[in-house]
Amino acid sequence: MNIPTSSFPSDTDQTGILLIRSQGIPPMDAFLLLKDLLDTSRGRGDRITRAKRCIRLGGEALADRETSVPFSQAVRASLEARKHRRPRTLQEIRYMAARMMKKCPELARKQVRSITPEDCERYLRKSFSTPRQRHKGRLILSGILNFSLKRGWCRRNAAFLVPPPILREKRIRALSLYEAKRLLHTAEQLFHGACLPACALMLYAGIRPHEVKRLTWKNINLKSGLVSLAPSHTKTGGSRHVSILPVLGAILSRTSSAGSPSRPVCPPNWEKKWMEVRRRSGILKKSGWVQDVLRHTYASYHLAHFCNQNLLQKEMGHSSPSLLLARYLNMDGITSATGAMFWTHSFIPPAPLKKD
Repeated sequence: MNIPTSSFPSDTDQTGILLIRSQGIPPMDAFLLLKDLLDTSRGRGDRITRAKRCIRLGGEALADRETSVPFSQAVRASLEARKHRRPRTLQEIRYMAARMMKKCPELARKQVRSITPEDCERYLRKSFSTPRQRHKGRLILSGILNFSLKRGWCRRNAAFLVPPPILREKRIRALSLYEAKRLLHTAEQLFHGACLPACALMLYAGIRPHEVKRLTWKNINLKSGLVSLAPSHTKTGGSRHVSILPVLGAILSRTSSAGSPSRPVCPPNWEKKWMEVRRRSGILKKSGWVQDVLRHTYASYHLAHFCNQNLLQKEMGHSSPSLLLARYLNMDGITSATGAMFWTHSFIPPAPLKKD
């Protein structure tokens, strides 16, 4: 750095020295600080421009250190803020976050503000072996970083900038008319019909298995024709209202008057009884019972009969049609005629149950 040889500073220089002194900084200290800055920012281009950029980046880095928190702390705070969510959701967040911190130990103590998209991609790749696991891990990681963004602990959601893995959705066949009738008939015959309302809600309203377990009869209003799911009931944590169509209303009206409104829709020991209903029905015996097959059946027959994708999306509680089209709809073997029969219940009763 060239030192001026003139022993008489200009008026501008004098003004600069006075300004530095007014900040409580000795001129020599300011000169040495400037020299360090110019040396640190040395490179191609205008030196003053590079020095200003160095100051800006340094300021951001300092803010990152002082206002951020470690990822492990962000996880705990995020779980605390979501404590109203259902236990399964919290357990899933806790497990996925713990797995990432176990496979990538540096993540636990890393400041969330300094996490980059490249970091996120590496964490997901090292922590999970399948595209579906990485997809779920990305959602969990993005949720934690989005919470951190709202708290001011980071400037961006780095996980959101990571492209989601491509998933090949497995097509789930909807139940045939006979299989649907057989399942309802079995639910009606076993356990004095205690499983029939829950079975009908899953089949004719698309209620998820984990949602139906949380419903009570006060959530079902036959007069208004709605099933109301509170945020604590649903998978996504949002409320949803599903229409009670005539075929479902006819089934629910048989049992809704018995007991108090606070009575659960599902009977005691529901899981064991529902498994027995599925086993005794004999449907899907070779391939095995598929999770959410009744919700898939509901979606496919609904679209076949009502031909209204927007209405179906609303009833299913989806924010966009992409999941509905990619995952839920399987119209193989379903026509407008079979769709009409499904919703009017006008198909041939199944054969009597076989005795074990």
